[in-house]
Amino acid sequence: MAKTKLTEQTIRYLASSQSFERGQEYLHAEAVSTLVQRGDVLTAEVEGSEYDPYKVSVHLHDGGVASADCSCPYDWGGYCKHIVAVLLSYVRDPDEVDQREPITYLLDGLDQSQLLQLLKKRLEIEPQLADWVEAELSIAMASSQPKEKENSQRRTLVDPEPIRRQAEHLLRGSGRRRGYWDDYESCGDDDELKRLVESVIPFLEAGDGRNALRILEPIADTFVRDWTNYRHTHDDEDMYLLFADLGNLFAEAILSADLSMDERRNWVDTTMEWQAELDEYGVDDGFGVATGAADQGWDDPELLKVMIGQLNEATWKTDDRWNDDQLTEVRLRVLERQGRTDEYLNLAMVAGKKSRYATMLVKLGRINEAVTFGAKEFELAGDALDLAKVLQEHEHHDQALTIGEAGLQLRRENREDYYETVVPLGRWLRDYAGGLGKGDLALKAAKVTFIESFTLEDYKSARDSAGDDWDQVRPELLDKLAAAEHAFDRTEIYLFEDMVDEAVQSIGDKNYYSRDHTLLKVAQVAAASHPDWVIRKCCKQAESIMDEGRAKHYDAVVSWLRPVHQAHRIQGREEEWKRYLEELISKHVRKYKLRPFLEGMRAMPD
Repeated sequence: MAKTKLTEQTIRYLASSQSFERGQEYLHAEAVSTLVQRGDVLTAEVEGSEYDPYKVSVHLHDGGVASADCSCPYDWGGYCKHIVAVLLSYVRDPDEVDQREPITYLLDGLDQSQLLQLLKKRLEIEPQLADWVEAELSIAMASSQPKEKENSQRRTLVDPEPIRRQAEHLLRGSGRRRGYWDDYESCGDDDELKRLVESVIPFLEAGDGRNALRILEPIADTFVRDWTNYRHTHDDEDMYLLFADLGNLFAEAILSADLSMDERRNWVDTTMEWQAELDEYGVDDGFGVATGAADQGWDDPELLKVMIGQLNEATWKTDDRWNDDQLTEVRLRVLERQGRTDEYLNLAMVAGKKSRYATMLVKLGRINEAVTFGAKEFELAGDALDLAKVLQEHEHHDQALTIGEAGLQLRRENREDYYETVVPLGRWLRDYAGGLGKGDLALKAAKVTFIESFTLEDYKSARDSAGDDWDQVRPELLDKLAAAEHAFDRTEIYLFEDMVDEAVQSIGDKNYYSRDHTLLKVAQVAAASHPDWVIRKCCKQAESIMDEGRAKHYDAVVSWLRPVHQAHRIQGREEEWKRYLEELISKHVRKYKLRPFLEGMRAMPD
């Protein structure tokens, strides 16, 4: 039996309430399989909406969860429903967990010859693994060399050819068809592709730009050539994002290497050729930033003036060459790594990177200066959040709270960019202030956050922050909700508060409502108070599934028809319900998968 200290309360804390509820549903549906624990690592597969199951990995630590990953694309805060399902399975059914020894424990008992034999055996089964071994050895041999600057020219150079072969293997191996003519896998194994690209990061951190370029060049060349020539680009969104990462890493490598003018010109030509290929497929965020880095380098006279404080912000903005935020961010990253903090501050100030300027002041110990600057200069709530988090990391809690509270007033009218809204800052400040016992500030942040987001999660958080004062706070938030032109979770909040009339009115007689699960919840509680509305709405939903022959969703027909039956029964219209049900059975008599669902409803009590 697996011994576990993890509790459901901890799992609730790690996920949104919706993810927790959906995770429970997945658990009850027995969607979790192959749950294995090796030491502090849990792995499992969870059946979901895709053809292949989602892969979940959880790292446990001291009775809690240190980290967790899932192959699903969820990115909305907290852990996804698949991770929740795995954790709940681990807590509720410990006897079902397959307990195994950690792989490292098993390998520790082998000598070198045994390890080699094991590797050779695997290579015989999976010959393409040789590309990975060669690439890893090429990188490892170079990264093990001394990192001192005086030895940088004598380091072992990375052999790019094994890396090229590994990149080709990853792309070639997974761009395959599934069961339908227009349904393709993403190009390559996303995790492996990213891992190969990220192998350059230790070299960048060590300032070894030349070896970084020797790793990046074969990857980028292969990706551009293979992906655009042989892959189905319209379905491959992850690769679009990967090209943007490659461009930034290339720019950082170019600016980290001591390149000659001829070498820089060659990189300008190469990156421009790659980008020209990508332009045909609508990939805008690619190698443009790398081209700019190679073209400008560090020795441009105007840039030098900026970094020594001889060029002001007005002059900077009149020169189109410098209006590249991505390239400026890369330059700042390189300058920080190289300890060139004065140049960093000058560039950040002139480029208008206010949060970068202020956070560097904190790192330099100039706390009061950073807080004063932020309070005076910040215009975006996101900038305030960046500074507040850095202050928190450096344990300047009072100053972090001050900046966070001031940020609640910033750029609240602009909702086009999520970063520019106050919501991320408000959520952070709400939780941070609450954890420090600053209840009034936590409630202030919670109220502002809800009024900006109008989500059920933020409404519940405001209730938790209000505590005993909830009876006074609740009417204020509901008034704001009622007056809002757009409110993401308006109906869900009304349901949460048992405000059935308001929930029905929030949906009304719209011909289209995108959140079927919410509509069904309203129908289930509104049968007594709004029977005709429930009948009209639910019949339309059920009939659309049946008429369109969506066999995979026939079970949902029953869910939609139950409130219809309940509404008829409440009104004393049982005979009308029976006639309607028989008409449906007769109409869809040829749909053999549907008929058992409909005929089973005959047995529902009047």
